[in-house]
Amino acid sequence: MAHHLSIEPTPETLARYIAYTSQFIASGPKYLSGVRHFLSDLYPNFDANRAHPLVTTTIRGSKKIRADPIHRKLPLRPAHLQTFLLIARGSGSYDDLLFATILSCLFYACHRSGELVQKNSKELFDWRKIIKRSSLMFSQGRAQYHLPYHKGDPFYRGTDILFSQQEVADPVALLQEYVNRRDSVHNARLALFLREDGSHPT
Repeated sequence: MAHHLSIEPTPETLARYIAYTSQFIASGPKYLSGVRHFLSDLYPNFDANRAHPLVTTTIRGSKKIRADPIHRKLPLRPAHLQTFLLIARGSGSYDDLLFATILSCLFYACHRSGELVQKNSKELFDWRKIIKRSSLMFSQGRAQYHLPYHKGDPFYRGTDILFSQQEVADPVALLQEYVNRRDSVHNARLALFLREDGSHPT
C-alpha cells in the first residue's frame, strides 16, 4: 500500500509524524530531538520547520491527549478549620496556633499555600516572598498585611490582603492572638510567620 507521503521534513510531515506516533507512545514528540541530530545536515530547514506553529500546536495537542488525569486533594472546609482550631486550643502549643492561623489566612484570603510557608529546600528560600511583621495592621475589626512578590502579581508590587471577621476560625482574632504570642517570643524578627524555634514554617 503506497501513501505517497513526502519524506521531506516539512511542517506538515512533522505534524503528521507526531500525530501518528502519539497514538502509540507518549514520547513521540521527543523523538524529534534525536531525529534532528541525524537530519540537520541533510535538511538545513529542519529547525525552522520544527518551530512552525503547526508542529508546536500538534505537540501541545498530543500532550493533552496522553496526559495523566489531574488528581486534586479534597477542598478545605470551615469544619476542618474549626477542628484545627480546637486542636490548637486544646494543646496550647505555639506551633499549633501558628498552623491554625496560617490555615485560616489561606482559606479566607484564597492564598496559595506557598505564599505563607517556605519550601523545604534552603536553596529556594526567598526573602522577597516573606510577609513582614511590620506590614500587619489591625483597624476597625479588620486585619491587613502586605503580601510581597508572588505568582499572581504580574507587576511585582505585591498585594495588600484584608481580612474581615468570620464566624468560624476568625482570621482577625487568630492573627491578633498569634501575633501577641509571636511578639513575646520573637520580638523584632522581620518575618510575620515564625515557628516557636525561630524557623520559617514549611
